Order: sequence, then C-alpha cells, then structure tokens
Amino acid sequence: MGWRAYLEGSRGRLDIVAGLVDGILNALTLAAGRILNSNKGADFDLAIRLAIATGLTTIFVFFIAHYAELRAELTRAERELNLLSHGRLATSRLGQRALQSAAGSALLAGACGIIGATLSLLLCVYIPGPRWVGLAAILILLGTLGAFLARSFHGSPLIWSCSVAICGALLTFVGMKISIVN
Repeated sequence: MGWRAYLEGSRGRLDIVAGLVDGILNALTLAAGRILNSNKGADFDLAIRLAIATGLTTIFVFFIAHYAELRAELTRAERELNLLSHGRLATSRLGQRALQSAAGSALLAGACGIIGATLSLLLCVYIPGPRWVGLAAILILLGTLGAFLARSFHGSPLIWSCSVAICGALLTFVGMKISIVN
C-alpha cells in the first residue's frame, strides 16, 4: 500500500488525528500550570522542549500498539493455516513488512504529536489577551480534531468533539493543579 492510500484510509487518518490530539493533550497537561499559574507563560523554548518529549513518547506508544496488533494478526493467520511451527510468519517477509508498517505509522503519529504540541503552545504565545484565551483556542482546536477522529471510525462528530474538548479541559485543570513544568 502506498503512502497516499495509507493517508486516505481510516488507519492513516487515525494516526494523524490521534497523534495531533496526543500532542495537544500532553502540552496542555504539562504546561497548563506554567501558562496559568506563573509569570513566565508559554514561550518558544517550552513549545519545542515539550514537543520533542511528546513526539518521542508518541512514537514509542504507537509503534508498540501497531506492531503488537500486526504480530497478533500474523499469529491468527498461522492458526487459521494450521502451520505446525509458531512464529514462522513473523520471521518472513510479512513480519518485516509488519515491522516497517508499524515504524512508519509510529513516525507519522510522532510527527503529528510534535506538530500538535508545538502548535498548541504557540497559540498560547501568539494569541493576544489573557493567557486563558490561548488555552480556549487550544480546546476549540482539540474539539475540531475530535470531530475528525470520529469521522475515521464513523462516530458522532458532535459527541466526539465535545468529549475530546471536555477531556482537554479536565487535563488542563489537572495540569494547572499539579504544575509539572515551571
């Protein structure tokens, strides 16, 4: 499957939107205390540092999830084919393709996580007015992404949009209270 077909498919959309949402939620949780409770607020340096951390964790999580899913599919195929030796498909070209596919998906989600974290924190830097206005813009962005996520698996865009935005607001509140980044 080519990259274009992958990106147009539901799995590609899911990696993109989930990566963006993950990046935004990580940024909200980690930086909300600094944005709302300190005199520093968000800055470009904070956006880059949190984006890198978010991207790396997103890559790891998505790689493990995708690779485990693909390996499980190979194991199921072995059972259905009544192969006598286990793990044979995983060591074949199919196993290599599963590894490459999982790595590509993880890198895409990680890149989207970096973009989501950076974009969300830069909104807080460049939107004029009180600091909460930037956070409100992030929650609107998050709700919009929730609607796109719902479309990837035929869910209700309104319910997903509201749910993801509310979860973002809750994580912002938690981040404000525990104030991880000072």
